[in-house]
Parts: sequence; structure tokens; C-alpha cells
Amino acid sequence: MKGPLFARPNLRWFLVGALLVSGVHQLTTTGRSAAPKLAAPISLADYRASDEEIDQLVAYAVKHPSPEIYFRVSRCYENRGELRRALFYLRQAEKIEPRD
Repeated sequence: MKGPLFARPNLRWFLVGALLVSGVHQLTTTGRSAAPKLAAPISLADYRASDEEIDQLVAYAVKHPSPEIYFRVSRCYENRGELRRALFYLRQAEKIEPRD
């Protein structure tokens, strides 16, 4: 117990070892967890329809009512940030949807 090993530990090596362990941990956990943004699939969920496109969809929905068309109109309004109109068309779709 009175040897030089236990008398005065060299704290520098503990610090270097801790930094090495944390560096390896950082590289192995977050380095491979997220794919590059260019590899992400392209989705049309963020497509913002123009006013003319939405008007055409609404006109078609009035002539040929179906839940799918009203859901599509609702999604267009949701992507534009008009949530009140999106909810209105969601309710319209729920009214038309057949119940079993």
C-alpha cells in the first residue's frame, strides 16, 4: 500500500481516458443515428396548393362528394396553415363517410 502507484495517482491520464471514452461514445451513438438530409425521401405532404387548385378540388367535391376528396382539400388547407378551413373539410368528410 505504500508503493508509488497508490501514493499519488496521475489525474491527467484519468482525464485523457475519460475524454477518449466519451469521444468514442459520441461517435458510435449519434454519428450513425441520423441519415443525411439528402437521403430523406421526398414527400408531397409539404406541397402548398394554389388557390386555383383548391377551388377546383372544392368544385369537384361539390359535384362528386367523397371522403377522399374532402380529405385532400383539408390537407391542402392544413399545409397552407389555414387550420379552421382544414377542420371544416374534415368534418365534411366525416359526414359523408359511410358508417358500418
